[in-house]
Amino acid sequence: MIRVAQTFRIDPAYLKDYKKDHDNIWPEMKKLITDAGIENYSIFFRSDGTLFSYYESRLDEKTLKENMEKASMSEVSVRWQKAMDKYFVKQDKNVAGPEMTGLEEVFHMI
Repeated sequence: MIRVAQTFRIDPAYLKDYKKDHDNIWPEMKKLITDAGIENYSIFFRSDGTLFSYYESRLDEKTLKENMEKASMSEVSVRWQKAMDKYFVKQDKNVAGPEMTGLEEVFHMI
């Protein structure tokens, strides 16, 4: 099982809107995520706009990476990222989607 954790930022003024959009995630976006091999996906946020995302996959790292790259280029993903882009705090405005920082797993207990 692969476990992935990342952080990114949104403008704190948009926390309610960001949550509302995710409460109403498009069915085709949800299917794309599942079809890519992602399960147990969660996003948490703090009031300062820092977000923490976590997901798991039963795929090997190579297959998951290939699936994620393919999914990111799909029409539905491009539309979703365009709709979400207004929320993200970024250093480089030319980058599509959030600027994510991967987190290293230090401890896991089953």
